[in-house]
Amino acid sequence: MTMTTAHLSREDWLAVKIGAEDAARHGCRQPAAPREELGWFARAMLWLVGDDRPRALANPRLEAVRRFTCATRAGYRPSVALISELHGFGVMPNHLAAIAEFLV
Repeated sequence: MTMTTAHLSREDWLAVKIGAEDAARHGCRQPAAPREELGWFARAMLWLVGDDRPRALANPRLEAVRRFTCATRAGYRPSVALISELHGFGVMPNHLAAIAEFLV
């Protein structure tokens, strides 16, 4: 393990794995909204046709890592807002570089 990856937790790497799988499976679509936030018509449509969008991770830091990974894996440049959010959670540029290097 290099110094770059030493400070990423096991949970961070699991979020990276989930993000990479989401990129392959879903194409980085927005996570599904909680069903409680949907109106009756939207819930009825989900019941009829289903919903294959990824579920958001419960931890905001891990969800941000998942979104970064998904965007990077799909070939998109992550937004400045997402990078700022990650920095706010304590994810440093060397961590993001390690994630991007892992995805190559």
